[in-house]
Amino acid sequence: MIDVYYPYFEREAAWEELRYSLRSIEKHFQFEFRVVIVGDLPRWIDPRSILYIPHERVEGIQENTLYDAITKQLLFNAHPDTSLHFIRMYDDIYLLKDVSLIDFGFKAMYGFDDVPQRQGTWWDQLYHTLSLLRSKGYKGWNTETHLPELFNKEKMQWIISAYGALENRLLTSSLYFNTFYPFALPILFCKDFAIQFYDNTVGPYYDSSEGDLLAKCDGKTYLNHNNAGLNANLKSFISACFPDKSRFEL
Repeated sequence: MIDVYYPYFEREAAWEELRYSLRSIEKHFQFEFRVVIVGDLPRWIDPRSILYIPHERVEGIQENTLYDAITKQLLFNAHPDTSLHFIRMYDDIYLLKDVSLIDFGFKAMYGFDDVPQRQGTWWDQLYHTLSLLRSKGYKGWNTETHLPELFNKEKMQWIISAYGALENRLLTSSLYFNTFYPFALPILFCKDFAIQFYDNTVGPYYDSSEGDLLAKCDGKTYLNHNNAGLNANLKSFISACFPDKSRFEL
């Protein structure tokens, strides 16, 4: 049995993302798993169906989103009943096809030399993380794909401690995969297997959430989005994909 870990902060939810993400993994994960939620527990979740680890978000901290994500990860790592290997999910990720554990391999967006120059807190954290990895002789792959990822919690704990990821606001996925798989070549992100609706724009990594989403998602394994990409058209498509209640819902 492997844990599927969701860090969850209910006030940041724009819709019923978690409900439909859970329905998607119940439909498409082809292995035995248990859901673990760290953070907030929605009232519609059946608490008997999951492992819940409460966490109250600390407000007023600079770069609060990443601080919150790492503190939740530390709680998951420290809990005696969580599985050694786990899949990290987010509420705005949905499975569109069946997958097995072997499908959760080493994936990356691009390498260090291809990181675009963008402004914003998250981009600053990415540059800092990858530059630190390069200074230690690692390739510097950006593995922040926002897709399901398979980790070992003891190795993740070591990564957070060794790099001071909480104090330095470093991105744990890129730290993990660059450090533990320094000679591996990742599967680079491709629209052939994943579609991302970010900011409702069209680009090399993103697509517009307008138009015929059934055609756009045809053949894809993963779908994710941000709040700006979650329009009425996308909500209608996601809810139509997963109309049946999961075992996690009251």
